[in-house]
Amino acid sequence: MQKVGSARRDPVVVTLTNRSGMQITLTNLGASWLSCIVPLASGQRDVVLGSPNIAKQKEQRVYLGATVGRVANRIENAQFSINGKVYKVTNNQGAHCLHGGKDNFSYRIWNIVQQSAHQVTFSLISPDGDQGFPGELTVEVSYELTQDNRVVIRYQYQSTKICPVNLTNHTYFNLAGEGAGKNVLDHKLSLQSNHYIPTDKQGIPIGEWQDVTNTNFDFRCAKTIGRDFLQDADQKAARGYDHTFILDASLIDGQQPVASLCAPQRDLQMDISTTMPSMQLYTGNYLVSVAGKKGEYTPYSGVAFETQFPPNAVNHPEWGAQYSPISQPGQIYSSNTCYHFIF
Repeated sequence: MQKVGSARRDPVVVTLTNRSGMQITLTNLGASWLSCIVPLASGQRDVVLGSPNIAKQKEQRVYLGATVGRVANRIENAQFSINGKVYKVTNNQGAHCLHGGKDNFSYRIWNIVQQSAHQVTFSLISPDGDQGFPGELTVEVSYELTQDNRVVIRYQYQSTKICPVNLTNHTYFNLAGEGAGKNVLDHKLSLQSNHYIPTDKQGIPIGEWQDVTNTNFDFRCAKTIGRDFLQDADQKAARGYDHTFILDASLIDGQQPVASLCAPQRDLQMDISTTMPSMQLYTGNYLVSVAGKKGEYTPYSGVAFETQFPPNAVNHPEWGAQYSPISQPGQIYSSNTCYHFIF
């Protein structure tokens, strides 16, 4: 394992390969996943949305492949309280904080601390008071490409003060092929979740968690993403799926699949496993004139599966400790999410 020294100020691109001929590219700009090339019988297919070059990657604001934090998803009114103390963080979606604020982790140059042919680890230190969050936070995110075609993302972090932390990856997938000119609505999806979280138009949770039974949010049996698309008020408010699903707690061991996505051609499947308790399903509703590798992305060009704690959970302690993003000072936390490509 090669150790890489001090921080670099310019983005660096890293390529990982395996014996099967899979190849993924990553960058320390936002600890981001740039491409995923799968060697199919029909030829090589890139199934991850990305920018045409690093300069465009710096400019884009839709989190293509990025590691987002400190707190993924929304914090209502960009504030929260811990032990009676109110913290105000930066707002970057109206009055709310999205994905960690205006200068969130996806825009930063991370250190590369370890690198091999199959794995790379990025690290970042977020100072006390960063974007208004308390405590100095040390984060490591590693990507591994295994010989059996799994991309495993591992997160580890530690804070010097009590603080909410909710890290996730924001890669958009299109198993028909990035740039193939097809949206993701014909992809078949299964998602092992009994409840989703209704939200307002700005993605802030409202009311109680909703049972998916007899709703358009029931993916427990595989169906195309487009089958029940935009057929209810919740989706219409979000322009599609942009909702958190509470995952089946018996499956969140990082080994068993919690979701499975199948290409329209049925020649590629991606199974997702995670140790996180929920997942944001986002169908790229706001991909409008985004520069892609071969042309512009439009709404529904890709779908993201953001494993995380639920949105605004820091302001909902009644949801319970399992769904709380609060980290205690000095304690090391870890989680992982795996994308298994089957072809």
